[in-house]
Amino acid sequence: MTEPSLSAADARRAAIAAWEPTLGAIVATDETAFDALEAGEGSLAGVAVGVKDVIDVAGFATRNGSAACEDAAPAHRDAAVVAALRAAGAAIVAKTASTEFAFTDPTSTLNPHDPAATPGGSSSGSGAAVGAGALDLALGTQTAGSLCRPAAYCGAVGFKPSRGALSTEGMTPLAPSFDTIGFIARDVALAKAAFAACGGDVSAPETPAGMSVARAATDPAAPVTPEASAALEAAQTRLGRLGVETGAAPQVVDLAAVVADHRTVMLAEAADSHGPSLQGREALLRPNFRAALEEGRSLAPAKVAGARARLAEARVRFWEAVAAFDALITLPTPGAAPDRAGGTGYQHLLTPWTVFGGPLVCLPWGADAGGRPLSVMLAARPGADASLLALAARLEAEAPRRPAPALSRASA
Repeated sequence: MTEPSLSAADARRAAIAAWEPTLGAIVATDETAFDALEAGEGSLAGVAVGVKDVIDVAGFATRNGSAACEDAAPAHRDAAVVAALRAAGAAIVAKTASTEFAFTDPTSTLNPHDPAATPGGSSSGSGAAVGAGALDLALGTQTAGSLCRPAAYCGAVGFKPSRGALSTEGMTPLAPSFDTIGFIARDVALAKAAFAACGGDVSAPETPAGMSVARAATDPAAPVTPEASAALEAAQTRLGRLGVETGAAPQVVDLAAVVADHRTVMLAEAADSHGPSLQGREALLRPNFRAALEEGRSLAPAKVAGARARLAEARVRFWEAVAAFDALITLPTPGAAPDRAGGTGYQHLLTPWTVFGGPLVCLPWGADAGGRPLSVMLAARPGADASLLALAARLEAEAPRRPAPALSRASA
Protein backbone atom coordinates (compact mmCIF):
# COMPACT_ATOMS: atom_id res chain seq x y z
CA MET A 1 0.00 0.00 0.00
CA THR A 2 1.29 3.45 -0.90
CA GLU A 3 1.68 5.69 2.12
CA PRO A 4 -0.11 9.04 1.90
CA SER A 5 2.22 11.92 1.01
CA LEU A 6 2.93 14.56 3.63
CA SER A 7 1.42 18.00 3.38
CA ALA A 8 3.81 20.82 2.55
CA ALA A 9 3.70 21.97 6.18
CA ASP A 10 4.41 18.51 7.58
CA ALA A 11 7.13 17.84 5.01
CA ARG A 12 8.89 21.05 6.03
CA ARG A 13 8.56 20.22 9.72
CA ALA A 14 10.00 16.78 9.01
CA ALA A 15 12.97 18.19 7.08
CA ILE A 16 13.84 20.57 9.89
CA ALA A 17 13.40 17.86 12.51
CA ALA A 18 15.68 15.52 10.58
CA TRP A 19 18.49 18.06 10.35
CA GLU A 20 18.34 20.13 13.50
CA PRO A 21 19.56 17.57 16.09
CA THR A 22 22.99 17.87 14.47
CA LEU A 23 22.93 20.94 12.18
CA GLY A 24 22.11 23.65 14.72
CA ALA A 25 21.11 26.17 12.07
CA ILE A 26 17.79 27.28 13.55
CA VAL A 27 17.39 29.15 16.84
CA ALA A 28 13.58 29.43 16.88
CA THR A 29 10.58 28.34 14.82
CA ASP A 30 7.06 29.68 14.42
CA GLU A 31 4.82 26.63 14.44
CA THR A 32 1.82 28.61 13.23
CA ALA A 33 3.75 29.83 10.18
CA PHE A 34 4.07 26.34 8.71
CA ASP A 35 0.37 26.43 7.87
CA ALA A 36 1.05 29.36 5.55
CA LEU A 37 2.89 26.90 3.29
CA GLU A 38 -0.54 25.49 2.45
CA ALA A 39 -2.63 28.65 2.37
CA GLY A 40 -0.28 31.37 1.14
CA GLU A 41 -0.94 33.41 -1.98
CA GLY A 42 1.48 35.50 -3.98
CA SER A 43 4.77 35.18 -5.84
CA LEU A 44 6.43 33.40 -2.91
CA ALA A 45 3.53 31.15 -1.88
CA GLY A 46 4.78 27.84 -0.49
CA VAL A 47 8.32 29.14 0.16
CA ALA A 48 9.74 28.36 3.63
CA VAL A 49 11.94 31.21 4.84
CA GLY A 50 14.44 31.63 7.65
CA VAL A 51 15.57 35.00 8.97
CA LYS A 52 19.06 35.62 10.33
CA ASP A 53 18.82 36.51 13.99
CA VAL A 54 20.04 40.07 13.52
CA ILE A 55 16.83 40.92 11.61
CA ASP A 56 13.52 41.55 13.36
CA VAL A 57 10.57 39.18 13.08
CA ALA A 58 7.45 40.27 14.95
CA GLY A 59 6.91 38.25 18.10
CA PHE A 60 10.48 36.95 18.29
CA ALA A 61 13.38 38.41 20.22
CA THR A 62 16.33 39.46 18.08
CA ARG A 63 19.23 38.07 20.10
CA ASN A 64 22.06 38.77 17.63
CA GLY A 65 23.75 35.49 18.47
CA SER A 66 24.83 36.99 21.79
CA ALA A 67 24.44 36.17 25.47
CA ALA A 68 24.28 39.92 25.98
CA CYS A 69 20.85 39.89 24.28
CA GLU A 70 19.32 36.88 26.04
CA ASP A 71 16.81 39.12 27.82
CA ALA A 72 15.78 40.99 24.66
CA ALA A 73 12.06 41.61 24.31
CA PRO A 74 10.18 40.28 21.27
CA ALA A 75 10.19 42.57 18.26
CA HIS A 76 6.98 44.55 17.85
CA ARG A 77 7.03 44.41 14.06
CA ASP A 78 8.77 42.77 11.12
CA ALA A 79 11.81 44.31 9.52
CA ALA A 80 10.95 45.88 6.17
CA VAL A 81 12.31 42.96 4.13
CA VAL A 82 10.54 40.39 6.31
CA ALA A 83 7.25 42.22 5.92
CA ALA A 84 7.73 42.31 2.14
CA LEU A 85 8.43 38.58 1.92
CA ARG A 86 5.42 37.83 4.10
CA ALA A 87 3.22 40.05 1.91
CA ALA A 88 4.36 38.03 -1.13
CA GLY A 89 3.06 34.82 0.47
CA ALA A 90 6.27 33.44 1.98
CA ALA A 91 6.06 31.50 5.22
CA ILE A 92 8.49 32.95 7.79
CA VAL A 93 9.04 29.73 9.70
CA ALA A 94 12.36 30.22 11.50
CA LYS A 95 15.05 32.46 12.90
CA THR A 96 18.51 31.25 11.88
CA ALA A 97 21.79 31.31 13.76
CA SER A 98 24.11 34.29 13.46
CA THR A 99 27.59 34.84 14.77
CA GLU A 100 27.64 37.35 17.61
CA PHE A 101 26.49 40.69 16.19
CA ALA A 102 27.41 39.37 12.72
CA PHE A 103 31.12 39.39 13.55
CA THR A 104 33.58 36.50 13.46
CA ASP A 105 33.09 34.43 16.62
CA PRO A 106 31.92 31.04 15.24
CA THR A 107 28.49 29.62 15.97
CA SER A 108 27.87 25.96 16.83
CA THR A 109 26.17 25.45 13.44
CA LEU A 110 27.60 22.63 11.30
CA ASN A 111 28.14 22.51 7.57
CA PRO A 112 25.49 20.21 6.04
CA HIS A 113 28.01 18.71 3.62
CA ASP A 114 30.66 17.87 6.21
CA PRO A 115 30.27 18.34 9.98
CA ALA A 116 34.02 18.91 10.29
CA ALA A 117 33.83 21.95 7.98
CA THR A 118 32.76 25.47 8.88
CA PRO A 119 29.42 26.69 7.48
CA GLY A 120 30.99 30.14 7.24
CA GLY A 121 29.91 33.29 8.97
CA SER A 122 28.21 35.38 9.91
CA SER A 123 25.03 34.09 8.23
CA SER A 124 25.91 30.59 9.38
CA GLY A 125 22.42 29.30 10.06
CA SER A 126 20.95 30.73 6.88
CA GLY A 127 23.64 29.12 4.70
CA ALA A 128 23.48 25.77 6.47
CA ALA A 129 19.68 25.52 6.52
CA VAL A 130 19.32 26.29 2.81
CA GLY A 131 22.34 24.18 1.87
CA ALA A 132 20.77 21.26 3.72
CA GLY A 133 17.40 21.75 2.03
CA ALA A 134 15.69 22.35 5.38
CA LEU A 135 14.63 25.82 4.13
CA ASP A 136 14.04 27.15 0.64
CA LEU A 137 15.25 30.67 1.29
CA ALA A 138 16.88 32.61 4.10
CA LEU A 139 17.77 36.20 4.77
CA GLY A 140 21.39 36.96 5.52
CA THR A 141 23.51 40.05 5.86
CA GLN A 142 26.91 41.08 4.54
CA THR A 143 29.28 43.65 5.96
CA ALA A 144 32.49 42.01 4.67
CA GLY A 145 31.78 38.50 3.36
CA SER A 146 29.06 37.30 5.69
CA LEU A 147 26.40 36.22 3.20
CA CYS A 148 28.36 35.01 0.19
CA ARG A 149 30.81 32.94 2.23
CA PRO A 150 28.22 30.70 3.96
CA ALA A 151 26.33 30.35 0.68
CA ALA A 152 29.52 29.21 -1.04
CA TYR A 153 30.61 26.88 1.75
CA CYS A 154 27.18 25.28 2.12
CA GLY A 155 26.40 24.76 -1.58
CA ALA A 156 23.63 27.33 -1.95
CA VAL A 157 23.02 30.36 -4.15
CA GLY A 158 23.94 33.64 -2.48
CA PHE A 159 22.70 37.00 -3.72
CA LYS A 160 23.96 40.23 -2.17
CA PRO A 161 22.12 43.12 -3.84
CA SER A 162 23.64 46.49 -4.55
CA ARG A 163 24.33 48.52 -1.45
CA GLY A 164 21.14 50.40 -0.58
CA ALA A 165 18.88 48.42 -2.93
CA LEU A 166 16.97 46.95 0.03
CA SER A 167 15.98 48.59 3.28
CA THR A 168 17.98 47.68 6.39
CA GLU A 169 15.20 48.94 8.66
CA GLY A 170 14.78 46.40 11.44
CA MET A 171 18.34 45.02 11.12
CA THR A 172 20.87 45.25 13.94
CA PRO A 173 23.76 47.21 12.42
CA LEU A 174 27.40 46.21 12.45
CA ALA A 175 28.90 48.88 10.18
CA PRO A 176 26.21 50.92 8.40
CA SER A 177 28.57 52.00 5.62
CA PHE A 178 28.68 48.40 4.39
CA ASP A 179 25.71 46.52 5.92
CA THR A 180 23.56 44.90 3.22
CA ILE A 181 20.67 42.45 3.48
CA GLY A 182 20.48 39.68 0.90
CA PHE A 183 19.32 36.17 0.19
CA ILE A 184 20.60 32.62 0.40
CA ALA A 185 18.41 30.50 -1.84
CA ARG A 186 18.02 27.07 -3.38
CA ASP A 187 18.41 28.62 -6.85
CA VAL A 188 18.77 31.91 -8.71
CA ALA A 189 15.11 32.04 -9.69
CA LEU A 190 14.04 32.07 -6.04
CA ALA A 191 16.64 34.71 -5.13
CA LYS A 192 15.32 36.84 -7.98
CA ALA A 193 11.70 36.37 -6.89
CA ALA A 194 12.57 37.32 -3.31
CA PHE A 195 14.45 40.42 -4.46
CA ALA A 196 11.49 41.46 -6.59
CA ALA A 197 9.11 40.92 -3.68
CA CYS A 198 11.23 43.28 -1.58
CA GLY A 199 11.07 46.00 -4.24
CA GLY A 200 14.19 45.15 -6.20
CA ASP A 201 14.34 45.84 -9.94
CA VAL A 202 14.50 42.56 -11.92
CA SER A 203 13.51 43.97 -15.33
CA ALA A 204 16.46 42.87 -17.46
CA PRO A 205 16.80 40.88 -20.68
CA GLU A 206 16.84 37.12 -20.10
CA THR A 207 19.75 36.51 -22.47
CA PRO A 208 23.47 37.14 -21.94
CA ALA A 209 24.10 37.41 -25.69
CA GLY A 210 26.36 40.35 -26.40
CA MET A 211 27.46 40.75 -22.79
CA SER A 212 31.12 41.03 -21.88
CA VAL A 213 32.41 39.51 -18.65
CA ALA A 214 35.90 40.00 -17.25
CA ARG A 215 37.76 37.63 -14.99
CA ALA A 216 38.73 39.71 -11.96
CA ALA A 217 42.13 39.41 -10.38
CA THR A 218 42.36 38.11 -6.81
CA ASP A 219 44.85 39.01 -4.13
CA PRO A 220 47.95 36.91 -4.91
CA ALA A 221 48.31 36.26 -1.18
CA ALA A 222 44.99 34.41 -1.04
CA PRO A 223 45.39 30.63 -0.55
CA VAL A 224 43.44 29.67 -3.70
CA THR A 225 43.26 25.91 -4.21
CA PRO A 226 43.81 24.19 -7.56
CA GLU A 227 40.23 22.88 -7.41
CA ALA A 228 38.81 26.39 -6.98
CA SER A 229 40.96 27.67 -9.84
CA ALA A 230 39.71 24.85 -12.06
CA ALA A 231 36.10 25.65 -11.15
CA LEU A 232 36.59 29.30 -12.09
CA GLU A 233 38.23 28.35 -15.37
CA ALA A 234 35.36 26.00 -16.20
CA ALA A 235 32.73 28.62 -15.40
CA GLN A 236 34.46 31.20 -17.59
CA THR A 237 34.59 28.67 -20.43
CA ARG A 238 30.87 28.03 -20.03
CA LEU A 239 30.19 31.76 -20.30
CA GLY A 240 32.00 31.77 -23.62
CA ARG A 241 29.77 28.95 -24.86
CA LEU A 242 26.73 31.06 -23.93
CA GLY A 243 27.88 33.76 -26.33
CA VAL A 244 29.44 35.97 -23.67
CA GLU A 245 32.65 37.76 -24.58
CA THR A 246 35.20 37.07 -21.85
CA GLY A 247 38.44 38.75 -20.94
CA ALA A 248 40.60 39.84 -18.03
CA ALA A 249 39.99 42.86 -15.83
CA PRO A 250 42.87 45.21 -15.16
CA GLN A 251 44.19 45.26 -11.61
CA VAL A 252 44.16 48.90 -10.54
CA VAL A 253 43.38 48.63 -6.83
CA ASP A 254 45.56 47.39 -3.97
CA LEU A 255 43.17 44.77 -2.63
CA ALA A 256 45.10 44.20 0.59
CA ALA A 257 44.94 47.92 1.33
CA VAL A 258 41.17 47.90 0.70
CA VAL A 259 40.76 45.05 3.20
CA ALA A 260 42.80 46.94 5.81
CA ASP A 261 40.89 50.21 5.34
CA HIS A 262 37.56 48.38 5.41
CA ARG A 263 38.47 46.85 8.76
CA THR A 264 39.33 50.27 10.19
CA VAL A 265 35.98 51.76 9.18
CA MET A 266 34.03 48.64 10.17
CA LEU A 267 35.50 48.51 13.68
CA ALA A 268 34.99 52.24 14.24
CA GLU A 269 31.36 51.99 13.18
CA ALA A 270 30.79 48.82 15.23
CA ALA A 271 32.07 50.63 18.32
CA ASP A 272 29.79 53.58 17.58
CA SER A 273 26.81 51.27 17.00
CA HIS A 274 27.22 49.03 20.03
CA GLY A 275 29.59 50.56 22.55
CA PRO A 276 26.95 52.51 24.50
CA SER A 277 24.23 49.84 24.39
CA LEU A 278 26.58 47.09 25.59
CA GLN A 279 28.21 49.11 28.34
CA GLY A 280 28.37 46.96 31.46
CA ARG A 281 27.80 43.76 29.46
CA GLU A 282 31.26 43.41 27.94
CA ALA A 283 31.93 40.28 29.99
CA LEU A 284 29.05 38.53 28.18
CA LEU A 285 30.59 39.14 24.76
CA ARG A 286 32.69 36.60 22.90
CA PRO A 287 36.39 37.34 22.44
CA ASN A 288 36.51 38.42 18.80
CA PHE A 289 33.65 40.88 19.06
CA ARG A 290 34.79 42.23 22.42
CA ALA A 291 38.27 42.85 20.98
CA ALA A 292 36.73 44.48 17.90
CA LEU A 293 34.81 46.98 20.01
CA GLU A 294 37.90 47.78 22.06
CA GLU A 295 39.95 48.35 18.92
CA GLY A 296 37.20 50.40 17.32
CA ARG A 297 36.99 52.71 20.34
CA SER A 298 40.76 53.27 20.22
CA LEU A 299 40.91 54.40 16.59
CA ALA A 300 41.79 58.03 16.01
CA PRO A 301 39.13 59.93 14.01
CA ALA A 302 41.78 61.04 11.51
CA LYS A 303 42.73 57.42 10.81
CA VAL A 304 39.10 56.46 10.21
CA ALA A 305 38.52 59.47 7.97
CA GLY A 306 41.60 58.61 5.94
CA ALA A 307 40.42 55.04 5.48
CA ARG A 308 36.98 56.22 4.34
CA ALA A 309 38.54 58.54 1.78
CA ARG A 310 40.81 55.84 0.37
CA LEU A 311 37.91 53.38 0.09
CA ALA A 312 35.81 55.94 -1.78
CA GLU A 313 38.70 56.59 -4.16
CA ALA A 314 39.32 52.86 -4.69
CA ARG A 315 35.64 52.31 -5.47
CA VAL A 316 35.62 54.97 -8.17
CA ARG A 317 38.95 53.86 -9.62
CA PHE A 318 37.88 50.23 -9.80
CA TRP A 319 34.60 50.82 -11.63
CA GLU A 320 36.22 53.25 -14.05
CA ALA A 321 38.84 50.62 -14.91
CA VAL A 322 36.24 47.95 -15.75
CA ALA A 323 33.70 50.23 -17.45
CA ALA A 324 34.01 48.27 -20.71
CA PHE A 325 32.61 45.12 -19.08
CA ASP A 326 29.02 44.29 -18.14
CA ALA A 327 29.99 41.96 -15.29
CA LEU A 328 32.92 40.18 -13.71
CA ILE A 329 33.57 36.61 -12.64
CA THR A 330 35.78 35.59 -9.74
CA LEU A 331 35.95 33.38 -6.65
CA PRO A 332 34.05 34.19 -3.45
CA THR A 333 36.39 32.00 -1.39
CA PRO A 334 39.81 30.44 -2.04
CA GLY A 335 38.31 26.96 -2.03
CA ALA A 336 35.86 24.72 -0.22
CA ALA A 337 35.01 25.26 3.43
CA PRO A 338 37.98 24.75 5.75
CA ASP A 339 37.73 22.83 9.01
CA ARG A 340 35.69 24.44 11.77
CA ALA A 341 38.78 24.70 13.98
CA GLY A 342 40.00 27.49 11.72
CA GLY A 343 37.04 29.80 12.41
CA THR A 344 34.47 30.97 9.87
CA GLY A 345 36.76 30.88 6.84
CA TYR A 346 38.59 33.28 4.56
CA GLN A 347 36.68 36.49 3.84
CA HIS A 348 39.34 38.73 2.25
CA LEU A 349 38.35 37.81 -1.33
CA LEU A 350 34.86 39.14 -0.62
CA THR A 351 35.65 42.28 1.39
CA PRO A 352 36.69 44.44 -1.60
CA TRP A 353 33.51 43.52 -3.46
CA THR A 354 31.42 44.64 -0.50
CA VAL A 355 33.34 47.91 -0.51
CA PHE A 356 32.76 48.33 -4.26
CA GLY A 357 29.04 48.19 -3.53
CA GLY A 358 27.63 46.28 -6.50
CA PRO A 359 25.50 43.13 -6.62
CA LEU A 360 27.09 39.69 -6.15
CA VAL A 361 25.77 36.23 -7.02
CA CYS A 362 27.52 33.11 -5.73
CA LEU A 363 26.82 29.94 -7.70
CA PRO A 364 27.59 26.39 -6.52
CA TRP A 365 30.10 24.83 -8.92
CA GLY A 366 30.86 21.21 -8.10
CA ALA A 367 32.84 19.98 -5.13
CA ASP A 368 36.37 19.28 -3.99
CA ALA A 369 37.79 15.77 -3.57
CA GLY A 370 36.25 15.54 -0.09
CA GLY A 371 32.73 16.42 -1.29
CA ARG A 372 32.76 19.96 0.10
CA PRO A 373 31.02 22.45 -2.25
CA LEU A 374 32.91 24.85 -4.48
CA SER A 375 31.49 28.13 -5.75
CA VAL A 376 32.11 30.86 -8.32
CA MET A 377 30.86 34.43 -8.15
CA LEU A 378 29.49 36.99 -10.59
CA ALA A 379 29.69 40.70 -9.81
CA ALA A 380 28.45 43.89 -11.43
CA ARG A 381 28.49 47.64 -10.86
CA PRO A 382 26.00 49.17 -8.42
CA GLY A 383 22.47 49.16 -9.80
CA ALA A 384 23.02 46.31 -12.28
CA ASP A 385 21.22 43.74 -10.11
CA ALA A 386 18.69 42.73 -12.76
CA SER A 387 21.18 42.02 -15.53
CA LEU A 388 23.46 40.16 -13.12
CA LEU A 389 20.62 37.91 -11.98
CA ALA A 390 19.71 37.19 -15.60
CA LEU A 391 23.30 36.23 -16.38
CA ALA A 392 23.55 34.13 -13.22
CA ALA A 393 20.44 32.17 -14.14
CA ARG A 394 21.95 31.23 -17.50
CA LEU A 395 25.28 30.24 -15.98
CA GLU A 396 23.56 28.27 -13.23
CA ALA A 397 22.01 26.04 -15.90
CA GLU A 398 25.54 25.15 -17.06
CA ALA A 399 26.90 24.33 -13.61
CA PRO A 400 28.00 20.84 -12.53
CA ARG A 401 25.62 18.86 -10.40
CA ARG A 402 25.68 19.97 -6.79
CA PRO A 403 26.93 17.56 -4.12
CA ALA A 404 24.23 16.10 -1.91
CA PRO A 405 24.29 17.19 1.72
CA ALA A 406 25.50 14.64 4.25
CA LEU A 407 22.09 13.56 5.58
CA SER A 408 20.84 12.99 2.04
CA ARG A 409 23.87 10.79 1.30
CA ALA A 410 23.42 8.84 4.51
CA SER A 411 19.75 8.13 3.81
CA ALA A 412 20.18 7.29 0.13
